Amino acid sequence: MAITIPEPGQVAFVRLLTKSRFKVGWECPAKLFYCGRKAEYYNKQLDDDFLQGLAEGGYQVGELARWMLCNDPANDIISTRDGDAALRETARRLQQPDVSVAEAAFRHENLFVRADIVVKKGKFLSLYEVKSKSWDPETDSLWTDRGGRRMRSEWAPYLLDVAFQKHVVEKACPGSTVKAFLVFLDKTKLATVDGLAWKFPVARAGNNIVVNSTVKTKEELGGDLLCCLDADRDIAELRALRDFDLPRGGKGALADLIKELAEIYTSGERCFCGVGAKCRGCEFCFPSDPQLATELRQAGLKSGLDECWGKAVGPGYDPGKPKVIELWNFRQADDAVGQGFFMIEGLPEGFLPADGKNAGRQQLQVSKVKQRDDTPWLDYAGLQAAMASWTFPLHFIDFETSRLALPVRKGERPYSQVAFQFSHHTVDRGGRVTHAGQWIEVVAGKFPSFDFVRALKQNLEKDDGTIFRYAAHENTVLRDIADQLAASSEPDRHELCKWIGTITEYSSEADGKKGKIQGHRNMVDMKNLVVAHHYDPFTHGSNSLKMLLPAIIRQSGWLQQKYNQPISASGATSLNFPGDWVWLKSGGAGGWKDPYKALPPIFEDSEALSRYVAGLTEVDDGGGAIIAYGKLQFVDLPDCERDRIRAALLRYCEMDTLAMVMLYQYWRSELDSH
Repeated sequence: MAITIPEPGQVAFVRLLTKSRFKVGWECPAKLFYCGRKAEYYNKQLDDDFLQGLAEGGYQVGELARWMLCNDPANDIISTRDGDAALRETARRLQQPDVSVAEAAFRHENLFVRADIVVKKGKFLSLYEVKSKSWDPETDSLWTDRGGRRMRSEWAPYLLDVAFQKHVVEKACPGSTVKAFLVFLDKTKLATVDGLAWKFPVARAGNNIVVNSTVKTKEELGGDLLCCLDADRDIAELRALRDFDLPRGGKGALADLIKELAEIYTSGERCFCGVGAKCRGCEFCFPSDPQLATELRQAGLKSGLDECWGKAVGPGYDPGKPKVIELWNFRQADDAVGQGFFMIEGLPEGFLPADGKNAGRQQLQVSKVKQRDDTPWLDYAGLQAAMASWTFPLHFIDFETSRLALPVRKGERPYSQVAFQFSHHTVDRGGRVTHAGQWIEVVAGKFPSFDFVRALKQNLEKDDGTIFRYAAHENTVLRDIADQLAASSEPDRHELCKWIGTITEYSSEADGKKGKIQGHRNMVDMKNLVVAHHYDPFTHGSNSLKMLLPAIIRQSGWLQQKYNQPISASGATSLNFPGDWVWLKSGGAGGWKDPYKALPPIFEDSEALSRYVAGLTEVDDGGGAIIAYGKLQFVDLPDCERDRIRAALLRYCEMDTLAMVMLYQYWRSELDSH
């Protein structure tokens, strides 16, 4: 195997196509222009590797893989982040006939990769790409034959990632035989030791991130939880395809795509490649909050998405007008764009389906846009009928949870549910709002979910009042914990499982027929009520509670009057805020600040996290809480910072259930005045 050790300073790292940049370019070549100009274009994605790794469990999975796959896990890693030095150190180590290298660096022309793990035996190189994702060897597949042979969308980024790396390593190491593997956590395997999740704490070390592993021997880790998927045949199939959309037009092979993306990124070329449904997930777009978007523009930042759409639409493009990708649950966006209909107001009559479960909602949104009507729509009769079935006191609950990549307890699978916090508000028949309870467990190394359920049961079993959740998250969490309890030896497991069954719903199959079983006190999903009975144009088609809250505040004089005063004077109570705290303060879009934006951030020193949380649009956006929990579990923190994060988590979760209360109060006040 021929590999040359570069001289110091020989390698110039100006603009090289890395595996992360390749992924960005494959998603949309236009992004390569924006991602190379961080000071110019707004990017709502979390770009702090440390926080992202905590959220996804990547550090723990990577370290586990190193212990399982490397010859010398304690010493094999190349820790320098300097590309030049990493290339030279990789080349030096690979002079040995039998060696393993973690974070190995390879370069070919304008391509550069850092491979998670490379194991060399003679002329054979095994390339392992480790992913913090789970895989079921019995049911999962990288490919689908529906509509022709193609990569499954959920697995395509991983297969392309390892294919790109194999391409670079083969070019950088001529004469070698490179085998490529995707490494996942195996869904079918159970942990054989307790506390695996907490064996790999992480910390910052200057500009680097280090895992301060407590592991001394491989035996401490128990049975192997990894699945090493041989990707060579899949990569060969991928290389044989010639239907990749090339940035400069036409179709080509994977090698052609890599070549063009590298040339585009290295040269700084701008590549517009059309717009459509793919733009929904673009990170280079301003938030839908008009005030925040204005502030970003005033700060000198640009929206890459608006520049792409401006190019596609041409003269007269107005970034403030709703695009077809903002139409709720609209699956014909690409068809609309292909026919020249870029904006909702331009959709012709008859383009939307006349019936179906989404039709009414979509047609309502289109009608509001075309009529320039920004008033909310409420189905008064439907809301009134729903409310007539509710029993006081009303209970509003919200959970903060995480799925830790590595199992917490012996006998558990990867990514098991961990519930570490809830908040609970009540509203009585007279309208009094009480922050009735909360619970949080942030002690590092302590499994919280069973105590979580015990505390929740104590909060809710005092009466038969109706319980509310927003979206499916709370139901899913409780069903997961019920399964964990059933498999445990907890003395009260039967009692807790039975109680969970009274407030949840789940699918069941009896006599060959599928059906849904609902507990007698099954939680009411407020999101379903919004979809069926409430639409506000201010939400831009989103049903997220965090989008809906500023919309209803903007509309409701009742809410403005009640919450634009200290808590002590409003008739409500709080477990985390002082009596002089005011929930609604003047300013912002519609004349009022979003209550969430008035809260102190969980991490005051993290601008990246603030952007990450602000960029999320779905109701269960606990990204900030997940990262906070990861930091409390896996990072050595001083007590003062630990206490500050805990207090911030309590405030955030209280705001979540108060937002649900405000939505109920908005509906009630509108019905009373109708």
